[in-house]
Amino acid sequence: MRLSIPLGTAPKRVTIRSAEAVTFRVPMDLKAEDSQRTIAPFNYLVHLTAATAGGKEVSGLGEAQSRPHQTGDSHEHSWPFLDEALARLVGEELDLRDPLSDIRSRIRALETKAGESESLPVFPFRATIMGIETALLDLAAAALGMTVADLLGRRRVMPTPIPPVLRHRDAEAIDRFFSGVSPRQRRPLRLLGTGDVEADLEHLRHVATSRSRLHRSSAAQPLWMNFRGRLDVEQAHHVVRTAVQWSAEGQLPKTVILQNPLPSEAHEETMELQRLADELASGYTTSPDVRLLARNAGPDVTADLVKSGAAGGGLRMINLRPAQIGGVLRTLELAEEIRAHSPQAQVLLTHFPGASRITTMLHRDMAKAVPNVEYLSTTADVEKRFRVSGRRSRWRRTPLLRLGLGLQPYYEDLVTQARARVLHPTPPQPAVGNKRPNTYGDVDYISPIGAYAVHGHIVEREALAHGLNSWRFNKSSIVVSDTAGTQLPFRTTRWPLSGVVAASVARHKEATRILLKRAGVPVPEGRTFHEGDHGLAVQYAQRIGFPVVLKPAEGSMGVGVTANIRSESELDTALEMFSKTAHGNNEFIVEKHINGGDYRIMVIGDHVAAAVERIPANVVGDGVQTVGQLIMEKNVARRANPHLGPLKIRWDAAAEYQLHKVGYGFDSVLPVGERVYLLSTNNLTQGGESIEILDDLHPSIQEACVKAVQAVPGMGYCGVDFLLEDHTKPLEEQDAAICELNAMAALPVAEYPVYGTPRRLSEQFVFECADAFGLQAQAQRAENLNLRLTIRGGIKGVGYGRWFARRAARSGLVGWVKSTGEREAEARIYGPTAAAAAMVTVAILGPPKAAPESVKAIHVQDDLDTVEFVLLNEAADEGNGTGIEPGPGGAAEDFEEASNLESEGGSVSDDLNESEVAEEQLDAEAIEDKLEETPDDR
Repeated sequence: MRLSIPLGTAPKRVTIRSAEAVTFRVPMDLKAEDSQRTIAPFNYLVHLTAATAGGKEVSGLGEAQSRPHQTGDSHEHSWPFLDEALARLVGEELDLRDPLSDIRSRIRALETKAGESESLPVFPFRATIMGIETALLDLAAAALGMTVADLLGRRRVMPTPIPPVLRHRDAEAIDRFFSGVSPRQRRPLRLLGTGDVEADLEHLRHVATSRSRLHRSSAAQPLWMNFRGRLDVEQAHHVVRTAVQWSAEGQLPKTVILQNPLPSEAHEETMELQRLADELASGYTTSPDVRLLARNAGPDVTADLVKSGAAGGGLRMINLRPAQIGGVLRTLELAEEIRAHSPQAQVLLTHFPGASRITTMLHRDMAKAVPNVEYLSTTADVEKRFRVSGRRSRWRRTPLLRLGLGLQPYYEDLVTQARARVLHPTPPQPAVGNKRPNTYGDVDYISPIGAYAVHGHIVEREALAHGLNSWRFNKSSIVVSDTAGTQLPFRTTRWPLSGVVAASVARHKEATRILLKRAGVPVPEGRTFHEGDHGLAVQYAQRIGFPVVLKPAEGSMGVGVTANIRSESELDTALEMFSKTAHGNNEFIVEKHINGGDYRIMVIGDHVAAAVERIPANVVGDGVQTVGQLIMEKNVARRANPHLGPLKIRWDAAAEYQLHKVGYGFDSVLPVGERVYLLSTNNLTQGGESIEILDDLHPSIQEACVKAVQAVPGMGYCGVDFLLEDHTKPLEEQDAAICELNAMAALPVAEYPVYGTPRRLSEQFVFECADAFGLQAQAQRAENLNLRLTIRGGIKGVGYGRWFARRAARSGLVGWVKSTGEREAEARIYGPTAAAAAMVTVAILGPPKAAPESVKAIHVQDDLDTVEFVLLNEAADEGNGTGIEPGPGGAAEDFEEASNLESEGGSVSDDLNESEVAEEQLDAEAIEDKLEETPDDR
């Protein structure tokens, strides 16, 4: 429905006030039909806000589906380009008297700017530029009171959705499929070829026969088979001849669409097939209509195909993908050119897999304006990322009134998914006092390891740095040894300095309180209750007085903990939330709340090695951004911390409850400088922040911590959770208590604090272990490592060697890797300690389909005879480096290009050029997929 503003009242221009971009990993499976590998590309959200001269605010959204080998968008280059382009937009005016001309000129200027670098591919940043263009179109349409379809020039109602895939292959299943009544059976159907020409043709005929027999009304609907580029020219000719003959004889419907019979680069050959089909059809009075559909191409190839196809009479169907062509207006221009050269040609309008509603809504509006569109891709794979703005339609027949695309950002999902974000104008960055967040040079090495595995990694790193060898079996289990052969096992959740019994005692909070009270260290007043004793718990809280703390008797990571409960009603709410957690059926503790800060103080042996103040997840207002945007900004910033990157602030019921207590909501804009806390607990796993304060910690507090650890027999390493009013004052001058001991305290807490002085706690820990168990560690820490690695396990045929070589080279290491057997490989690596040790850790993870079982790292003295990192026997390293097995058409053909045309058919996938995307985008991300995130308490 068109909602244009009456003539004479429409604004003449709008001024762009702010520009935001967010990159997020597409949370969906893009699977090759013959592979279990999941590709997870990135999209960019572009969000513009503007104001008219009269002060009316409008906004526009765009989405960029960056796919390096299809759109020329490499994140390394396209993200800075997007950042710069958005910065320039702020303050500019968009002319609404002729918005398409204004937007077109801006896009042409961006294309010129993108093409200035000789190192970039032809037509670079096409998807990124389209994201900006879409936001501008949405903004202009909203300001003018119309839809994007009306802005582009509406021609029609919605075209036909691209048909679903029928995945059944056996005759009985196909007959069952057609035996019921369903709207999909009255629509065209798509089938998937396997490469077996005769079997595929027979499948095509059986589906046609079964559908005709059981549903005569749908017999005339086209049948569509995607061969996924697996045929050679001779096989493709046979398929075309057979399809024409069977269609003429009535064994197939009149219209048959043969998609991608040849590999993606064979555009001319596909055109010849169409000419062959037309020539053969002319010999039958029934006029069968067999159409060839080639893979979509970039703007240059597509334009050439239009002209050559028209000249030879061969163009019948063409797939237009705006992100690959170069944008909305480019696609409109190309479609007009197609109509001029081949008026009867049918157009498919499609997008890449992993589209949100921004892209699908845009394509719906485009389909109403682009000439000759017959089919449209309508599925949003990331449906929850954006919501409809304005009034919702209660009934399907009631049109939904909307402006522009009618969407607004849905930050509630994006807060944890955002990988990077820019906002112009740039708001000031908050700090803690006069401290700025720490930066770490090894973040690129460590971030792929995952929050849990990083604990064991830094122990292995320090062991290697001090001359010990390592033998790793998984992400958490390591054995280190010295040159004499003395061995010591490490497991992330079972540090050797603390026994199993000591760890069990520390885990039970009530037992810990009893031991600490006997030792004479301060503990909060409290008691344990059985499951369901809510009434008794409320009575006890009333007796000891509010505020109180509720927490599980045994637990970790702050799950089920609510602090600073100030009334009976708040306790009732906390108990209800506790019952819904993983500890809801277990015992729980109610104890007196201690006013003050939360501190994790690390004790190794008989001394305090580090001390960290933990601040609950929080955001600070800037007067511009909403709470949701501030959370997202904070989570993006955490990615620069090797330990805290994966441990994000989450928007959940607990955060909503805390925010509601102070009168705010997710979409509230906080005043400048106002800090609000999103949780009552301080756990870093839930988005808390850390400040290292050992230099200022009062000696009396340190003495109490050592005394507390010694109260538990067999405890040689521990994290003491202390509640303190002021860590610089003596204990006797303040309200203070130890609330918990943690025998598996995370070493990275002090190693990678957000603020304060980083402490290399892992080094102290390794030295203490070496002294305790008789290992000979070198006193001097090595700046570089020279190692020989032996890798065993399921590493053959999955591209392990290529993956290893690529990752080592990117880490600045030199050396080589080679296969030495069916289940074994050997590598030599030399380089900086942080990079080399990280390579040892990630080697046990490998690329997606690999299953390494052990990695042994031994120090060597001989020099390497290479100045780069190489894969020695590449022929033996089957696979393509992402764990995707190459199919009959080669690696570049395994992903079916047009299964992203799904509307109801299940999983979607893209050109196998996406397997190369994995080399740039998935390398770090896929490793995270292999890590079961079960960190210990922080």
